[in-house]
Amino acid sequence: MRFAIEDAQVRETACPLKLRPHRETSLPHSRSARICIALFVTPLSGLATTAVAQVRWETSASVEYSTGSYGGTEATEVVYAPLSVAAVASRWRFAAALPYVQFEGPGGTVSGGVVVPGTGPVVRQSGLGDLSVGAAYQLVEPVIGRTQWELAAAIKIPTAGENLGTGEADYSLQLGARQPVSDRFTLVASVGYQWLGDPAAFELQDGPTATAGVNFAPAQGRNLGVQVSYRHPFQHGLEPQTVLNPYVRSDFSNGWSITGYGTAGLTTGSPDYGVGLSLGRSF
Repeated sequence: MRFAIEDAQVRETACPLKLRPHRETSLPHSRSARICIALFVTPLSGLATTAVAQVRWETSASVEYSTGSYGGTEATEVVYAPLSVAAVASRWRFAAALPYVQFEGPGGTVSGGVVVPGTGPVVRQSGLGDLSVGAAYQLVEPVIGRTQWELAAAIKIPTAGENLGTGEADYSLQLGARQPVSDRFTLVASVGYQWLGDPAAFELQDGPTATAGVNFAPAQGRNLGVQVSYRHPFQHGLEPQTVLNPYVRSDFSNGWSITGYGTAGLTTGSPDYGVGLSLGRSF
């Protein structure tokens, strides 16, 4: 989605993927997959026939560090550095992100922002992570002062190396809202659902997601705020992942932007803390 920390939190709104030898995968959530795929194919056919549509491109490079035990016995440190690109045309937005991932921890798995706790000796691995692609559509024509509604779909395609992803595709749908309450304050919120593919070694749980936050714009091109994000427990016995994300963003007249943000975990299933920086350009 485009709300709140749009470039700094690409992997929350798009999705992850990877290609490595693993058991042949069917699509257990075939209906969910068809819904997500339709949200990509339908708009692409429409844009192909609308030659007059003006496309705005957005690119960004980010780096994020986080650490936490995620319900395990030892901490796992993760460096997540995605390169992303997005195309915006009329009410449509299409985005893709491919990250470099490095983690150090007790033999777990990192996939699309989810850390599956492991046991045993501490290992360190790095490489390309899961590719994320997403599409979003503004349901009503944007008008100043009116509530804006956006429907987003995301697919995680398994492209990561061993232990840097689950080797399975994930799907998600999300409905977001943005409500201006004054010239400077805007409330943002979303609800969604995630379908996680199960690898051979363990089972992951599907479940709801939600966000809520407030954005403050003290001046033109300056934004700061805070957002709370919730993710249903992705394994039996773990707590939900609930995090607090403060952020600050500056946009410049030449199309460049810079965003700094933090992460504070509110449950044992969350990272303890994290920091990130994103440099973006639109043209």
